[in-house]
Amino acid sequence: AMRPVPYLVDRWTSAVVIRAAAIAVCVCLPLLSVAWDLVSLFSLLLLFGFTLGTLDITMNTQGVAVERAYGRPVMSGLHGVYSLGVLVGALCGSIAAHAGASPATHFLIAAACLAGLVLAGTRWLLGQMADVATEASSDEAAQDPPTQRHGARWLLLSVGLVAFCSLFAEGAVDDWSGVYLHEVQGASFGVAPLGAAACGAGMTVGRLCGDRVIARYGRTSTLWGTSLVASAGMSLAVLAPTLGLALLGYGILGLGVATIVPIAFTLAGNTAGVAPALALSRVTTLGYAGLFGSPTIIGLLAHGVGLAVALSLPAVLLLLIVPLSRIIARQRLGADPR
Repeated sequence: AMRPVPYLVDRWTSAVVIRAAAIAVCVCLPLLSVAWDLVSLFSLLLLFGFTLGTLDITMNTQGVAVERAYGRPVMSGLHGVYSLGVLVGALCGSIAAHAGASPATHFLIAAACLAGLVLAGTRWLLGQMADVATEASSDEAAQDPPTQRHGARWLLLSVGLVAFCSLFAEGAVDDWSGVYLHEVQGASFGVAPLGAAACGAGMTVGRLCGDRVIARYGRTSTLWGTSLVASAGMSLAVLAPTLGLALLGYGILGLGVATIVPIAFTLAGNTAGVAPALALSRVTTLGYAGLFGSPTIIGLLAHGVGLAVALSLPAVLLLLIVPLSRIIARQRLGADPR
């Protein structure tokens, strides 16, 4: 979805694409429960992933425009609502499983509820104004077009690497924290998943409170500060002598990474002279590379150097956000340059 979505937005606007993709999600969800063979399941999952990726880019495009209109940070809070949605979805899944509902029934009810939310929530989406690129500053406007394009590419690469480092850590926690807590800390199978849960809880709280921090300290300053917090949390989770401290470390990690991706998306969407959907697709591609590549890389490293050392890699990558934030701060942004 990362490649074609900017062209779809350019053709029909992000608001129209959001409505179409959201409806497609509601249609795909119940169909997944009745897939008749491996090929049909693979095809439906491919379509489902495409629609979710499309929503990822277009919703953040709208979020960038809303934030720009408000004139103050709101993107972290928007992502906080997403995190709440993940928690509510997990809770609903648990309730459905305990009630003995079949996957078809569960997914059909979920799709119907989501369709109602889509019809209500998409009524107030912004129009074409949300998809217009930020105007260049006076200094940028004085540059020749090749220089402007070169600067935009390097900026998006820097922001994309920030997203990569943050989502690499998230992917590592999602897939390996439970294994580490069970094999190294001796946690039971019932307790081991609490590492990812602690990270998710910390992330939700951090995102819901993050806009105030960003408003006070600025985006790039918040980037390097929270990356240090996240790296410290990951280090504590790996080096902790007790299970309780390890869980605390995962919670601190979630609190630290909470605002990093929202800030990265804001900076990308406000890149001067680049359509927000196009800029977000580039940054999201690098971010997803970290999210999906992390479990495999950690697993391969664990075979050679052990899981504890392998899980130290996300802590190191999070520290790289510090110099990257300094590089970004020196770029001429259409958004908050601090």
